Amino acid sequence: MEELQIEIGTGARQGVRILRLTGPFTLTTMFDFQNIVREGAAAVTIIDLGGVPYMDSAALGALLGFHVSCQREGHRYALTGVSSRIRTLFQVAGVEGFLVRYETPEQAEAQLAAGAAGA
Repeated sequence: MEELQIEIGTGARQGVRILRLTGPFTLTTMFDFQNIVREGAAAVTIIDLGGVPYMDSAALGALLGFHVSCQREGHRYALTGVSSRIRTLFQVAGVEGFLVRYETPEQAEAQLAAGAAGA
């Protein structure tokens, strides 16, 4: 079984953390994700899902938990590289409207880092 790989990087701007996920994002692989997002206190976190072929409802729950955490702590985040398969999951679950999404990590960083600097 394929495992989820999470590459942790920094953006071009200060205070930006980029998590690049590769592999299935499921119940069995979400715990590493949860630990990593809890560790960082970056003003902006970009989660690049471009390498994720599929995600289950447990992984969606982990993303929603991260969304709530960011709202509570005043951090900004975005999901990028969301495939049509994952977008369909968001639609079916009724969460597509409030998850922050951009096409690319660069677009997300430009928008969110500029907003964080002004906040």
